[in-house]
Amino acid sequence: MIPGDEGKAVKLMRLPIDTHCADKECEKTLPFGAWAYYNPEEMQAICIECGVKRGWSPKDRVNQLITRLELQEDIKTLRQQRKIEMDALYLLREKIDLHRLGERDVDLEQQIVDLMNLVKDYLQHCGSAPEKEALQKVFDAIRETQELQREVREQVENRLFLLDRREKKKEIKQLAE
Repeated sequence: MIPGDEGKAVKLMRLPIDTHCADKECEKTLPFGAWAYYNPEEMQAICIECGVKRGWSPKDRVNQLITRLELQEDIKTLRQQRKIEMDALYLLREKIDLHRLGERDVDLEQQIVDLMNLVKDYLQHCGSAPEKEALQKVFDAIRETQELQREVREQVENRLFLLDRREKKKEIKQLAE
């Protein structure tokens, strides 16, 4: 504690303002972000050297405390970064799964085209009237399948769009931080 300020909290911390040492003998300039003993209520700071002279903590101990506090901040930052990276990885996996589904869509389309060509070829070369009628039902079923395929394709595109939007929002949020 700063002498004369008994009962008020003084902490070893990074200074939130530019200030001077409150010790009348020192009055050293203490810049924003420097480590010092600080009383936020009075907005007074005591430099580490003056704190050591007053017997608050030996200088080695103060350096250990500063190292510990800095490591805690690093750990906190790394945890936040890990969360961001995990969210990005999750979005990437979703996007990869959707792209794989989209790749299968091309295969499905090719199979439909091959099947229709096969049926048309059969009808042209050896199909009778009843067979043509039956195979027309196959064409109708194929068209229904193509409609279903179109709906799936739209859903995949919508999901990709939503994933892209979510990624952009996260990027904007990260830039704002």
